[in-house]
Amino acid sequence: MKLDNLSEVFWRKIKYVLLFTLSVILIYIIQTKFMLKIPVVDNNELLDAIQDYEVIIDKQKDYAVKIKEIHEEITAMEFDIHQVQKQDEINKKIFGIRSVYKDNKMNSKYMFGIQSANILQIYFNTREEHSSLLRNKKVIVDNLNECKANI
Repeated sequence: MKLDNLSEVFWRKIKYVLLFTLSVILIYIIQTKFMLKIPVVDNNELLDAIQDYEVIIDKQKDYAVKIKEIHEEITAMEFDIHQVQKQDEINKKIFGIRSVYKDNKMNSKYMFGIQSANILQIYFNTREEHSSLLRNKKVIVDNLNECKANI
């Protein structure tokens, strides 16, 4: 008798749990299908934007190599010797780096071209001025020594 009563209580609990889970699942399905619409997003624009940024990063890497080469050329250049052709070549390369911004319809993503070109131009001008100052200092020291010798 006790076993029958226990068995009956057990199966009632099982029926209740099964009915409860079935109703919860049914309510969840109804809510997700009919009441809460999951938005469908077209990811093509996002994928295109990511691809554009990958292209920009590749261009930045290419231009970084070019900038390093120009920097090495400026560093190795001797400004004591008058080298108009070499200076024109370096200025032309700097202008080529600056033109990436104009070539891409002045898109702000390509501002790295203008910024790096400006920095290279400042470095070039500074090296040129430094060389000129050293040359002028040497001339002044030589003139001073000549004046000392004459006195």
